Amino acid sequence: MSRSAKMLLLPLLSITIPLFSLSQQLSLARRYKPGETYRYRMTTEVMHNGKWQSSIVAVCELTVVTDSAKIPYDEIKWISKKVYTTRDTTDHDDEIRNTSPYRISLHKNGKLDLPVIQDAGMTGEITDFNTFFVAISPKLGINELHKAQDTFIKPEPVKGNFSNGKDILKGEDCLAVTSTLLKTDFAQAGIKTEFKAPADTCLNYYSTDMQQPVAGDTINNFQMVRFAGPNKVNLFYGKEVFTIASTVDLKDGKLHAAAMNNTLRLNLKLNCNTDYTDCQNSFPFTIQRNVQLELIR
Repeated sequence: MSRSAKMLLLPLLSITIPLFSLSQQLSLARRYKPGETYRYRMTTEVMHNGKWQSSIVAVCELTVVTDSAKIPYDEIKWISKKVYTTRDTTDHDDEIRNTSPYRISLHKNGKLDLPVIQDAGMTGEITDFNTFFVAISPKLGINELHKAQDTFIKPEPVKGNFSNGKDILKGEDCLAVTSTLLKTDFAQAGIKTEFKAPADTCLNYYSTDMQQPVAGDTINNFQMVRFAGPNKVNLFYGKEVFTIASTVDLKDGKLHAAAMNNTLRLNLKLNCNTDYTDCQNSFPFTIQRNVQLELIR
């Protein structure tokens, strides 16, 4: 080979080899570094029947630790929470103080169990944050996504329980889940996780009324009982769907950012007896929640 040909070939090799190596090394699995500390900011916008209700900004700090079996976990400590409404802006310091650190893990042998909710006011923050991690977990097929447009469909529906034993006396949803790797570049991957009503429910409805579809195109896959007063409860039931768009760093599988779009088309029954009879009123109720998660350091 002539010297001029070699000179032309070398730059091509320098481009081709790294691209080949990148494709071979592509993995979305989380790779932990013990002792690493980082923070997320989560911003939640809430609308009821199309009308803005509140914005909630909460910050948590994560520290990578290992358990006795050498499995890595993120230990989560909530740092701050601020709620904005049309009436005022409030810091929820008591809710933060009442919430002990807890652990979750994206390791294939780790757990993503919800902690015991110590303060009812933190239910939304804790469950939403956990859902962002569940969306990119091995349980929902993250290790099966290797190239753009790879899709994983979870064979069975996912049943969630978000009761807290305080203001939410009972709360369940049932969701069919599909995860898709949308794109990758040299640094990050974009993943879409869709949560929809399944063809068949995995819920045991709290009352026979809840079997009647609220949204005519699908079964009810959401039900909740909230405390309304002494011997009185409010019932919420209907259709829940949400989508999470996640950005994951390729170097370590860390969640860099995510956005959740959550819509609930429900029927609300007010001031029912604890056996769900003799409700005072019933009407349609739509909840729209848009939640943004940002890695801030």
